Amino acid sequence: MFEFDIFREEVLTDYTKKRNEGTLPTSLENPSPANLRNYALYLYCKGLNKEDRIVFEEYFNSNVKVDDLEKAIKTTELGKLKSVQNFLNGTTRNPDEIIAKLLAVLIDFKPRPFVEWRKSFQQHQQVEFKTSDRIEYAQKDNNIVQSQPFKPTVIAKPKKKNGLNKILVISAASLSFATLCYMTVSQLKTDGCMYWDGTKYIEIDCKEEIRHAEKLVLNPIDLEHFRKITQTDTLQEKHVNKVWYSKINNEVEFFTSAGRHPINKERTLKPATWYMIKKYRTSYPTK
Repeated sequence: MFEFDIFREEVLTDYTKKRNEGTLPTSLENPSPANLRNYALYLYCKGLNKEDRIVFEEYFNSNVKVDDLEKAIKTTELGKLKSVQNFLNGTTRNPDEIIAKLLAVLIDFKPRPFVEWRKSFQQHQQVEFKTSDRIEYAQKDNNIVQSQPFKPTVIAKPKKKNGLNKILVISAASLSFATLCYMTVSQLKTDGCMYWDGTKYIEIDCKEEIRHAEKLVLNPIDLEHFRKITQTDTLQEKHVNKVWYSKINNEVEFFTSAGRHPINKERTLKPATWYMIKKYRTSYPTK
């Protein structure tokens, strides 16, 4: 389903954005099956609305084995939650719909559930195409254009009448939403692979052989924004909680984005405190 594909990509984008901003709960920053189950249990105990509970029932108790949803969550085998973990780390690109819906609940994605997101999406689509049809009609009917010039209250007409320009020729309010949707889909549907070269991710063809590094599924966000900070002497107090670090075998490394360590993937990066920056950056030049 085309609409659900977009919904699924937007949910994953929201997760990545919140991870990079450091606003996710600790359990979701390192989404192991055990952490995912524990956080789901926490949300249940905190209280679920009707729609979110339906999603939890479908995922954790799809066979209605037990009457108590709390017990169903607690007794869920960790192997089942591996599919959610694979979706988050890019191993699985097109998981079952229920996995995307569950993730939407876990990260508090809005609007949700999917039916509410679809209503919002379709409303914006209707506005876009109605506006585009008015402009296309005015362009084709020369008599109307000559006698009564058409003056759309939208942005300038596109030079080419292709599918993308139809979406862009909309009201100012709809433009930002359409652009966001286009960027989200174009970014996350990029096929390809990448590898870590020691300081950044490098994009490669998936058929290319890489002997010196692990080949990974392409993540456009990490490809563009995730870097190892090699000039640590430039770090200052203003970078507190804006850069991330790892400490492995007493070696500290700083990175530009949140996430997992690019080599030791079981280790989750932590926001850098001023104490860590001062202690582990190289000597900062004095004025």
